[in-house]
Amino acid sequence: MKKITWFTFVSVALFFTSCEVESPNVQHQSFFDINDFLKKEMTQLSKVKSIKKKVAINGKIDEQVLENFDLEKDLTIFRNSNINKIAWLDKYDVDSTMNNAGQLTELKYIATDPKLKTRELTIYYADKKVNSITIKNISGNQVSDLQQNLRYNSMKGYSVESNQKVTLSEEQKLKVEVEFLKN
Repeated sequence: MKKITWFTFVSVALFFTSCEVESPNVQHQSFFDINDFLKKEMTQLSKVKSIKKKVAINGKIDEQVLENFDLEKDLTIFRNSNINKIAWLDKYDVDSTMNNAGQLTELKYIATDPKLKTRELTIYYADKKVNSITIKNISGNQVSDLQQNLRYNSMKGYSVESNQKVTLSEEQKLKVEVEFLKN
């Protein structure tokens, strides 16, 4: 009798451990993913052989045409502004604008939490494709405040404007403009 009980117990245990429990299909609303977008852009940008880079630091301007550059590294500032994180789904208000034909022309995310670095992210569309992206970042602490305005123009270039104020010093202004040159 003990053998039958033991056999039944083992059979039932094996049955339940061999059954696959299907996890519920959890869908979450996701935001625009800058990382995915830039990954796709980088495949097309690999054809760019040179860039025109203009750097202005506190009004002093330097402009160069560069053939040796690392766009992957240069665009890190945009990747660091990616808001597509599950933990932040309730931290941004989303607004969209459609044209008369019902096509999306603008998608805007505005932070509801003032502690978040990326305060605004706006994606502009043309012909159902991303045309440009603007980002407003603000961060600070007891010693310094930093405000950044980023703009990425698909397949054309990008710009980064940074204003930093450090306690007991002058405000530092940096502006970088990059144009992708077609060779």
